[in-house]
Amino acid sequence: MAKGKCPRCGRWIHAQVETTVECDCWMYCPLCGGLMEPYQPDTSPEVYGVDGKRDLLILRVCYNVGKHAANLPFYSTQKPVEVELT
Repeated sequence: MAKGKCPRCGRWIHAQVETTVECDCWMYCPLCGGLMEPYQPDTSPEVYGVDGKRDLLILRVCYNVGKHAANLPFYSTQKPVEVELT
């Protein structure tokens, strides 16, 4: 049994084989813990502070009014984290 710890969230991931896997912590809102939705902005990348179209594909947004109304909507630029299992 192979295992590895995510450097971002600290969660241990287990698998049958030694490989590299992607932790899904980047898909969850850091403010409320809810699953964020993919977001396709309708303006240029410079408005959102990212450098290039590749980064626009991974932006996610959380519209959870009950948990963080002061930060609505919450935009995330977190990227997937690779975890090496050994």
